[in-house]
Amino acid sequence: MTNVKLYHFSGLGLFGLWMSVCLLAGCQKSETAPDDPLASAGGAVTENHTFYPKAPDPPRLQFLASFTTSGDLGSDQTRKVSGFERFVLGEEKPLQDRILKPYGIALSEGKLYVCDVQKRVVEVLDFKARTFGYLSKERRMTNPVNLRIVNGIKYVADPTAGQVFVFGRDNELKTMLGSDLDLEPIDLEVSGRTCYVTDKKTNQIVAIDISTGQVTQRIGKAGDELGQFVLIGDMALDTADNIYVTDKLLGRITKFNAQGLFQTSIGRAGDSIHHFVRPKGIDVDREGRIWVVDAAPEVAKVYNAEGQLLLYFGFPGDQPGSMNLPASILVDYDHIDLFRKYMAVGAEPEFLVFVSNQYGEKINVYAFGTFPVQAQAIEQARQAAMSDPTILQKTPEPTRPPDRPVLTPIPLDSQPVAEPQPQPGQMSSEQRMQAIANLYYQSMHLYRNRQYKEARPGFEAVLNSGLVPLPMARTIQMYLIEIDKRMASGPSGLQ
Repeated sequence: MTNVKLYHFSGLGLFGLWMSVCLLAGCQKSETAPDDPLASAGGAVTENHTFYPKAPDPPRLQFLASFTTSGDLGSDQTRKVSGFERFVLGEEKPLQDRILKPYGIALSEGKLYVCDVQKRVVEVLDFKARTFGYLSKERRMTNPVNLRIVNGIKYVADPTAGQVFVFGRDNELKTMLGSDLDLEPIDLEVSGRTCYVTDKKTNQIVAIDISTGQVTQRIGKAGDELGQFVLIGDMALDTADNIYVTDKLLGRITKFNAQGLFQTSIGRAGDSIHHFVRPKGIDVDREGRIWVVDAAPEVAKVYNAEGQLLLYFGFPGDQPGSMNLPASILVDYDHIDLFRKYMAVGAEPEFLVFVSNQYGEKINVYAFGTFPVQAQAIEQARQAAMSDPTILQKTPEPTRPPDRPVLTPIPLDSQPVAEPQPQPGQMSSEQRMQAIANLYYQSMHLYRNRQYKEARPGFEAVLNSGLVPLPMARTIQMYLIEIDKRMASGPSGLQ
């Protein structure tokens, strides 16, 4: 593979990147077929397809579209403007409902379910009905972070409530798992009668019997040795019920077998393309390849079962397919037809890949499979038209490589090359206000998650912008005073 690229940011530099991303978000779009069920002005359908890996390697992944608002579904749903949105936009007008801070995602029966950690609800994007709705108004669900759907049953992990909420096919709350277990569930998987939960409080995987609600097994423990966790994250199961879990601080993936025995560890913390900075969402495809997002460098990676890096894609920016603090990744085999019209001519997709982006406020959709060599197809069509003008009236046969290309491991000595960060250029007043609004939401999210040191620079920048109303400025000043007190009291005050 050529042109290896990796971005690594930390601290205040990451705030600056997020602001630039928010300001630069928006991709050039092309016309889509009138009968395309997903045709919209908001979906990032590009005139020039984006593929990974880059030439001269055969393409295996195509970026298809991104979704943020009800308008991206072709819907005319609108809602009233909130007070803060009036401050940002400077005028009162209806807004399309939108995703704000997506984390966990799940797909079932043509509907994408999104855990929005800013709005603290589960949103539902119905690609068939073209509607934007919500799973439930259940008030006991206070901070949905991740979810899984099995046979129409929705399992939602809520670390603040300390429970897994279970909704039936009718979206009515049926039961709650972990009510008396003192858990902080971050992610979950379901296999048969067992619900596996990654528990932030104990840094363990807790297996719960769905019928009885009782713990049947605890896997792993707190610590930095193999098979242990310092900051347990997201999880996935493969077809053999092997368990894969990310550790956001140690920067690695840990694998256990179906019996809960440690098998292997993939990756470690570092700034090489073969390292992790802050791995989060993870999934495993049917061939055992491991898909994981690394939030800090804003990239997704694919590993084989032996832990060798096969492919990486995304990167920060405003280009089609770019990522803005990715949080979760989902492999889906059942909804290819809904997105086929976004694909290059001759594409032979095997499955779809969805990535949630917290500060891009979007869900990116990619297709994995075999794709034609576009330059070759164009040249063949041109030659055919020159020799036989009537060929233009015929439906051309798509051209593709004779054999499906194989993903091969990327050499360990590959050196990352950082590209220059995009420059925001001259901002309009509306763009500047939107940037400050995004920074405020971001800082509040960090503050609520007790990441006080990380929240402080954002609050300070919002306060110094001079754009916030006086009551909001006073509130932010109170946040800063509290943060300073906690920082002055040492590590105990930051808990």
